[in-house]
Amino acid sequence: MLDLSQPIEFANLTFKNRYVLPPMVRNLATEEGLVTNEVIRHYEEISKGQVGMIIVEAAAITWEHRIMSKNIGIHDDKCIPGLKKLAEAINRHGAKSFIQINHSGLKGLQKERYLGPSDIPVLKNTVAEPISVDEIELVKQLFVDAARRAQEAGFHGVEIHGAHYYLLSDFLSSYTNRRKDDYGGSTENKARLSVDIIKMIREVLGDYPLVFRMNGFENVVDGVTMEEGIEIAKIIERAGIDCLHISCVVDATYNPGLPFIFDEKTQPDFLRDYPYDSCIPVAGMIKPHVKVPVIGVGEVRGEDLVRRFEKDDVSDMLGIGRGLLADPYFVQKILEGRGEDIIPWKD
Repeated sequence: MLDLSQPIEFANLTFKNRYVLPPMVRNLATEEGLVTNEVIRHYEEISKGQVGMIIVEAAAITWEHRIMSKNIGIHDDKCIPGLKKLAEAINRHGAKSFIQINHSGLKGLQKERYLGPSDIPVLKNTVAEPISVDEIELVKQLFVDAARRAQEAGFHGVEIHGAHYYLLSDFLSSYTNRRKDDYGGSTENKARLSVDIIKMIREVLGDYPLVFRMNGFENVVDGVTMEEGIEIAKIIERAGIDCLHISCVVDATYNPGLPFIFDEKTQPDFLRDYPYDSCIPVAGMIKPHVKVPVIGVGEVRGEDLVRRFEKDDVSDMLGIGRGLLADPYFVQKILEGRGEDIIPWKD
């Protein structure tokens, strides 16, 4: 049986417990992507609540390809002073601070260009533009530069965003990736962009801690199957990642333009032990095939699911998203045996 209150070590870091705040874009930065006091208060409050690892929301590696209008930016050195204040606020309460770095690819709001591996859109009323090989090389360097800024700002590490049909995820999925060059076709080729980014960051920043978030499974026609998700995880591990954060695409709510295969009534048996749209079972399928720690996440709203996760020993760490938005002291209340006092998330 897993005990989430116990420390875990990886990448020369010791995390005081195994609870994780996953990245969720709050749209609280300035219109130039600079950190505001509101951003700092949000994350510091959750750090006070005794979460072991906080992953700050998807920071834009290029301002043109951010997710929201007031996205946190990590695209320019001018962002570093604010990011430094944010990292310090998180770190002073004992949480390990990571920041997710992202290129929005085929998603994002009110963009001039929706870049992806092929001309397959993800959002309705958008035109997908295949990214050129020259632009791919530029993207690799943008990720390296973003990781360097995160290190300079004092974050303990970065999470590379390879999930949710943003750019790296677009390359990993056969639904969006129809390329015929070295970045398409085989699973290894589809993972090439992510692998190159990991290796380039390693060349510049050495053993700086790196997490990779990926879709381990996609309920989408020609999407990532469970078998391919396991293969992608192994490829990413070999590239030099320190931890895998396993997400998925199951429910159509946030991706209405995608061709889904099943619904809650017809979902595969391996997903049924947890709430519909939870990615926890997917993390459990991947964990036996890799040696690095695995973070599971999805639909954790109260203590009951936390205890089931521990009993099932699904993965090494547990991400709690909306639960921590509703109650930043969610984790502290569980650690103190006050789970009944958790303020619930209301949809």
